[in-house]
This record gives sequence, structure tokens and C-alpha cells, in this order.
Amino acid sequence: MPNVMVRNIPKQTYKRLRARARTYGRSLNAEILDILAEKDSWEVRRLEIAKVLPELRRMREEIAREYPNAPDSVTLIREDRDSR
Repeated sequence: MPNVMVRNIPKQTYKRLRARARTYGRSLNAEILDILAEKDSWEVRRLEIAKVLPELRRMREEIAREYPNAPDSVTLIREDRDSR
């Protein structure tokens, strides 16, 4: 597995990382790996969402053309809540 060395970490950042590692019962290295993995996971999700957004937009436009007079869902939900 590759290694990375991080230099010149601000003292406050280092202290927060150590405190967080202690809170979760992990070593500093394990805590940093967890933070990096979490950040990478979010980036992967963001890229996956970016891939499907054009198709979702196309579908929304197609539905809007097919049903031009469809009521707004917010209005329907509000009417339903008010009827109770």
C-alpha cells in the first residue's frame, strides 16, 4: 500500500485530529485514513450524481412536456395537510 507523508500540519489541526482519534479509540494514522476515505467516498458519490443529472433533467423535461398542466407537488402536499 502506498505511503504519504504530510508535513507542516498546523498545531490546532494536529490537536483536533489527536482528540478525534482518542474519541473513537483509534491511532492518529487510523483517524487520518478514515477522514481521507470518507472524503473520497463523498467525491465518488458526487461524481456518480453528476453522471445521472443530465438524464434526470431530460426525464423531467419529457414529463413536463407530456403533462403540461400537472399540479405542483408542493401544492398537492399543502392541500392534503390542510384537509386534515
